[in-house]
Amino acid sequence: MEWTDSGLRETYLPMALVWIGFVTFFVVALAVGVRLALLWKRTGEWPELMIATGVLGIGVFGFGLQTAAAVAGEGTLLSRVLLALALIGSSVGTAAYYFFNAWVYHPESRGVRGLAIFGCAGLALAFVATGLDTGFGRLGGTGPIDITRFLMLIGGMLWGSGEAFRYWLMMQRRLELGLADPVVTNRFLLWSLGAGTAGLGSLIGMIAQLSTGLTMLELPWVMASSSAHGFVAAIALWLAFVPPAGYVRYLRARAA
Repeated sequence: MEWTDSGLRETYLPMALVWIGFVTFFVVALAVGVRLALLWKRTGEWPELMIATGVLGIGVFGFGLQTAAAVAGEGTLLSRVLLALALIGSSVGTAAYYFFNAWVYHPESRGVRGLAIFGCAGLALAFVATGLDTGFGRLGGTGPIDITRFLMLIGGMLWGSGEAFRYWLMMQRRLELGLADPVVTNRFLLWSLGAGTAGLGSLIGMIAQLSTGLTMLELPWVMASSSAHGFVAAIALWLAFVPPAGYVRYLRARAA
């Protein structure tokens, strides 16, 4: 059948548009994560390692393998293995964000560090509980374990978004006095936008799944929402860590 068939247009074209956002998010996360990992290899600075781990863990392994598990078919052996690996990736990535948020934004606060450690322990326990409860046999659920895991994963992204935005406001004041670099200052805003958009998209998906008892694949509007949020997060991530020369010139010219 041809693409000119109206039925195919209605059925497949919207889904093709949805996958644009998913693929863009995956490719950008992979490129940025590898770039930051190589930067860490040169500098040896652990903040670069934490961000690289977070981006690769959540955007590549978590999101990518969970999508592959959905394609493999829920409940199959391959799907269970892929989903388990996806949860490991997203949990490790979120734990990296917890440590980054605590040690970079609150280096003197033992309480915040304790909160980050508590969050990492909760992620590990939620992963084990999911395996014992379902054997990684389903892609979404509405039980206490599923809700806890969702909240801890989403919380890490939204926490990072809030911290980056707060730091951007501080850097803005320094920028007005000529004491900050405009590109670095803008990077905090973009990081806040990227993490916040990804977290918001995940939160919408979580609420939809909990209220309907259906998975994301069974809710087309949730698929579209996640795709749109992922696309915006990808653009923010790309501009933050792989900014085009024209964008850098624009930021410096505006500051000057």
